[in-house]
Amino acid sequence: MELEIFSSFDLPWILLGDFNAILTNEEHRGGRFDYYNPKSKLFNEFINVNHLFDLGYIGSPFTWCNNQLGLARRWARLDRFLANNDWVSKFDSYFNKHLPRTASDHSPLLLTATSGSQHKHRVFRFDNYWFEYNACHMNVSRAWTSLTTANPMQAVSHFISKTKFYLNKWRTKELTPLDEQISKVEEDILQLEALESSLEYSDLVSLALRGLYNKHVALLRQNTL
Repeated sequence: MELEIFSSFDLPWILLGDFNAILTNEEHRGGRFDYYNPKSKLFNEFINVNHLFDLGYIGSPFTWCNNQLGLARRWARLDRFLANNDWVSKFDSYFNKHLPRTASDHSPLLLTATSGSQHKHRVFRFDNYWFEYNACHMNVSRAWTSLTTANPMQAVSHFISKTKFYLNKWRTKELTPLDEQISKVEEDILQLEALESSLEYSDLVSLALRGLYNKHVALLRQNTL
């Protein structure tokens, strides 16, 4: 049975192990990328066609080493976890830790996933105030400019899934609670308003203030929902 058949199942599923391939040039050290390039193209295509996400990692960037000395030494990230959007949506948080390479040339992988409810399927919610963050736009752009060989309908579905995945990851790691954000924006507004009576005030400051005012209104509105 080919692995591609799993993408047709309406179920959460995860794939893990030594794929003997890397996704990008940054996932190896030592030697030439030409050695990995053919497999890398096929591996990227497999992930895109099957709507999978790399779950990332904590620890060393490489999971394999040939344990040779000097210029002959090679490292690569050959082992990883791949999951579909249904699996990712089941958990509030997850992380993959690369453990020490003590008994093998490969690092063991330890995946920890937590969920507030075993039966709760999280609904994705986009908050309007996210528009005020450049990182939001960058993550959406990253999702919709990724390469895919799927047909148009599958591609749109995959891009939407990627958008939710990237935005949820960004929200979890970088966004602070609303009350803290509101306080920070108010501090920034006060600092710029203090310049209004000085020679340092300019049209750029005025534009920055207008943006902060809009952001403040959006945050207050969101905080009352």
